[in-house]
Amino acid sequence: MDSRSWWVPTPDPPEHRLPEDLRERDPLGGRDCGWVDQMRPFVRHFTRPGQCVFDPFCGFGTTLLAAALEGRDACGTEIDPGRAALARERLARHGVDAPIAIGGLPQVEIPRPIDLCLTNVPYFGCRWPLAGANPGQLYDEHDYAAYLQRLRDIFHAVRKALPEGGFCIATAENLVIDGRMLPLAWDLGRLLGELFVTREERLLCYPREAEPRAPGATRSDRSHEYALVFQKMPETVCLDSTRAELEAIRAAGFEYTLYGSFARWLELGPQALPRPPADADLRLPDDEAELNRLLYWLHERHYELALWGEPVRPPLRIERLAQHWYLRAQRRDRLGRLVRLDLGLASQHAAD
Repeated sequence: MDSRSWWVPTPDPPEHRLPEDLRERDPLGGRDCGWVDQMRPFVRHFTRPGQCVFDPFCGFGTTLLAAALEGRDACGTEIDPGRAALARERLARHGVDAPIAIGGLPQVEIPRPIDLCLTNVPYFGCRWPLAGANPGQLYDEHDYAAYLQRLRDIFHAVRKALPEGGFCIATAENLVIDGRMLPLAWDLGRLLGELFVTREERLLCYPREAEPRAPGATRSDRSHEYALVFQKMPETVCLDSTRAELEAIRAAGFEYTLYGSFARWLELGPQALPRPPADADLRLPDDEAELNRLLYWLHERHYELALWGEPVRPPLRIERLAQHWYLRAQRRDRLGRLVRLDLGLASQHAAD
């Protein structure tokens, strides 16, 4: 993989395509089977030989085959037992032993330790003839917010399984449904950015015959998709900016107790910690009115507020904060300096 931010993948050679007899046995004719050669550059660049590539939506085993062709191990999960059987048969014809667990994350276990997650997410809004035939399919989710929540749950499980420094790469495109663009790729980037450190993007472009459009027509041929690159790694906060924000919170009349790694850094200095703090942990009084006064203050200072990655805005019921254990407030300035505050209730964090 070179430094270009885009490239044009080439169609697979015949020996790497989904065999016709397997395609004919798929109820949808294998219409959503990806390209092996599209995934191979990512496998080569983000893993070493012998490491394991995981695909949580492995479908026909395309990513797993790409991994094997590059000398890597592979495993996957697939919610459709029929698809999983076709994937196993396809891989077996190439002499590839890659375990595939039936079901979806986080309900099933990832079959083996992994080093890279590489996947193409199932797209929302498919209107295929057999929609609804496989309960639990993301393709068939009726509500976009619920679809995104399920993606968040799946990739949260991926994050737990990846080692420190491991990459998570997901390809997706923005969709046009009923004449409106649905920013799936951008929403996916946002939710993955809450779980990982956002590193890069690649634009994959597919050659298609151009068609004329009438003046004012907006729809394009959707001949591109994004490969979004994330990494599991500690993202440290700007220490000086965070300290200044804590002083501003105190000066605005809000009560809190600082604890955790940032408190130790202030008390003992950087030599007391193996690495810089990733956030500042605050215990707040169990007072709903004061909680929301602080949240409104943070909102006015352009903080992003989230409960386990789900964006929220004040007012917030104190019971909801208690259910989630902490609320994350963060912002980043134009120089890239990050302030991240984790807000919890004193009654729940008294022993921390």
